[in-house]
Amino acid sequence: MNSNRPMLTSRRDFLKQTGRLAAASALAGVTLPAVHAAGTDLLQVALIGCGGRGTGAAEQALNTKGGPIRLVAMADVFETKLRRSFETLSQRKPDQVVVPPDRRFIGFDGYKKAMDCLRPGDIAILATPPAFRWVHFAYAIQKGIHVFMEKPVTVDGPTTRKMLALAEESEKKNLKVGVGLMVRHCKGRQELHDRIRDGQIGEIVLMRAYRMGGVAGATG
Repeated sequence: MNSNRPMLTSRRDFLKQTGRLAAASALAGVTLPAVHAAGTDLLQVALIGCGGRGTGAAEQALNTKGGPIRLVAMADVFETKLRRSFETLSQRKPDQVVVPPDRRFIGFDGYKKAMDCLRPGDIAILATPPAFRWVHFAYAIQKGIHVFMEKPVTVDGPTTRKMLALAEESEKKNLKVGVGLMVRHCKGRQELHDRIRDGQIGEIVLMRAYRMGGVAGATG
């Protein structure tokens, strides 16, 4: 068995490429213009959805070396999820997690309260179940906030059309949006695709693909 593995680029690597964290993202091979809140080099982040994916995305965002960055607000509909996420992130990034109790919001309207803590040019991480994605995305655009959103971003036709329209609106406002579709931007997979397309392995008669991952719900 070939021990070589595809080179997966982490969110951290992507953030270094953007310089000022255009939107905390798992994408590789994408270079976005440097952005930050007007009048300061400090970037503030709000985490909307504090499960495993959201906690991991927030930690990776805080790992960026492009400039000072802090997590300043969190929101979830479940208090236990938010509390565990806060405890985990506070232990791992104590100097960058500045989320006092009055900026930890519980409930379905918590996303608004969390984003209201940000300034235009700051960043919201959207990591709730996808049913709420377009609602949260629309509010971020209204507030002038850059976004990283986890996949999937939509699950049906009506919300897909809403997301496409919102994407156009975000472009008009020059907002940066990153999506956690890291596999599509994996350099190793891109090269494999090119080689297959160029006929280097001949005619394809059978293909099997496997995806390995950690335990569902793990935050580490």
